[in-house]
Amino acid sequence: MYKVQKPLYGNQDLESLQERLFLLQKESFDQGYAHVFLMEGWASSGKGSILQNLTVRLDPRKFKVYSPYVHQSEDRGYPFLWNFWRVLPRYGEMLFYLNTYYSRLAYLQSKGKISKLECNQRLVSILNTERILSKDKILVHKFFIHLSKKEQKKRFKISRIEKRDWEFSPYDKDQWKHYDRYQNIFETLLLASTTSDSPWQILYNDKKEDVKLLIFESIVHKLENILGFDSKERLSKMNALELIP
Repeated sequence: MYKVQKPLYGNQDLESLQERLFLLQKESFDQGYAHVFLMEGWASSGKGSILQNLTVRLDPRKFKVYSPYVHQSEDRGYPFLWNFWRVLPRYGEMLFYLNTYYSRLAYLQSKGKISKLECNQRLVSILNTERILSKDKILVHKFFIHLSKKEQKKRFKISRIEKRDWEFSPYDKDQWKHYDRYQNIFETLLLASTTSDSPWQILYNDKKEDVKLLIFESIVHKLENILGFDSKERLSKMNALELIP
């Protein structure tokens, strides 16, 4: 079963965390680090809303978002990771993947379109790529947003009542129809792809507000350790200067 991440510091002010992430974005640029954030998880788990909160205060010149359709073929005669390689960030930038190569593997496995051998080969390619990037100051941060079967069913039902079916891709609908199958696939993928360079952080999102703060806390804490930069102290000093008449 999933090992769910617990809060690091307890509830904090969202605006304060957004400001601290902005400062860490600037510090990453100054130090020449790039960051790749994988926002994975269940359909209707709130990934889009979380992403919006993560990026609303960031410098738009220094981040980008990539959200491929995982139910469509990505090959086009290239290696299967080509779709993701071509949008990698430059040093000093942040990249947010909303749906990733892990989603692609999960979908192909669910539809029986990939053999176990090929899936394992692709997973090795993924892990090698993440390791190479991490060793070259392009750091990979992986988040999986978990949602219970009951809560996912509830959210799909609400969306249908509100006539928002257009929001759901064939991948989303396949998850909803085959929740237990995807749970087994996800557990296998997460276990096989957790490494010291890029471990998964698994967060439970039946209560939306909790996970939003938790992701912020986790990112801020990790980036502070990597950069040797105290964003809370810097923000406090900046606020103090604003109070000087």
